[in-house]
Amino acid sequence: MPQPLLPDGRTGSRSYGSTDGPAAAAATPAGQSSAVDTFFHIVCITAGTGILQLPYALRSGGWVGVAYIALAAAISAYTGRILVRCLYHRHGTRLQTYSDVAEAAFGARGRVVARAIKDVGLLGVVGTYIVLAGISIESLVAGTAAGQLGARFWVATSAAAVWAAVVLARAAHDVVLLSVFGTLTTMAMVAIVVALGVGDLAHRRAHPPTKLADPQMAPIALASICFSFGGNLNWPDLEASMRSPKKWDRTLSLATAFVAAVYVCVAAVGYGVYGDDVQSPVFLSLPPGVAVTAAEAMITAHVLLACPIVLTAVFGEAERDLAIGPDARVSRVLLRTATVAAVTATALLIPDFAKLVPILGAVTGSLAVFVIPVACYVRLFRGQHAFSAWEYAWCVLVVAVGLGCLVIGTAQAVADIMRAPIT
Repeated sequence: MPQPLLPDGRTGSRSYGSTDGPAAAAATPAGQSSAVDTFFHIVCITAGTGILQLPYALRSGGWVGVAYIALAAAISAYTGRILVRCLYHRHGTRLQTYSDVAEAAFGARGRVVARAIKDVGLLGVVGTYIVLAGISIESLVAGTAAGQLGARFWVATSAAAVWAAVVLARAAHDVVLLSVFGTLTTMAMVAIVVALGVGDLAHRRAHPPTKLADPQMAPIALASICFSFGGNLNWPDLEASMRSPKKWDRTLSLATAFVAAVYVCVAAVGYGVYGDDVQSPVFLSLPPGVAVTAAEAMITAHVLLACPIVLTAVFGEAERDLAIGPDARVSRVLLRTATVAAVTATALLIPDFAKLVPILGAVTGSLAVFVIPVACYVRLFRGQHAFSAWEYAWCVLVVAVGLGCLVIGTAQAVADIMRAPIT
């Protein structure tokens, strides 16, 4: 719900903004996130395991996929900015959450739908990350005594590590070190992939063919790339934790541009070296050795470090709705423990959980990251802001891309399950 404005021009903990965006607070509590902290949060959330799929996305769509990366980055930055702008659509107040924005635009039903999409999407991401971490750890310790413990043991161990982090953290600024380490591990992994790929180029006698574009596969390639930029569900909580919210737009744009540059490096090297023979993840195409093992360990660390940051958006809203304040430690621990336990139990009990969640991701991600922010923005600002024909055309393009990701992403996920039926 909106926070009332205090006499000195502040809300209880935030500043308010005009229709031009958030303004800096006159006085904010100490210990909130800086722009640099927020930059690391955004990079850590966005640049996840999707990096390893990008060379394969270029294999599907051709070199034009580099342009798709730029388009997806522009869309992600745009929807992230307008989502936060919607928080300030009513002068003098700030909405707190993604669900508040949906309710302001479409009423109580809009809130229910948006809340369900957001929470299912984020919890699905966390569940997938925990499963992937457990499987990766099992692969890393294969051949040792620890390797005999099985994937389920390592999935549970990964979940325990995530649980410890979310119980200790209260808000986004409490997990900034996780974001820093997560970002650094990702950059190290990228450096290894690029270095090994370039090094392998010199030793390969035959270079597999590449293509400029494949119109038939273009939608699939674009959908895959757009999903690699999904992270907007966390943006209201990240912006709320900033010491200077007026820096949000610039911080988001810089972080998204940085992620796009990293994506282009990995995609171009992977596809340029291995061409239409490149596999997904790209690790499978690299020459085996210690470096590849190290890179796999780094991506495992990244997904574990990203989980607590992703969960802040779920817990932040749930705790506000249940009136669980920062000092209600027991209630907060119980809620967070129950949530992580439910996600972990689902991951352990459902066979091939990592194949089921992409269906949820295709549905929730496309709607929550692309379609809903644009719909809310147009609904809330059409009476305050004169939309140009170009702006309307851009909004239509974003929604079209989102709906395309919904249809194609869901079809891909179902086809993947059909190729390897769940037993």
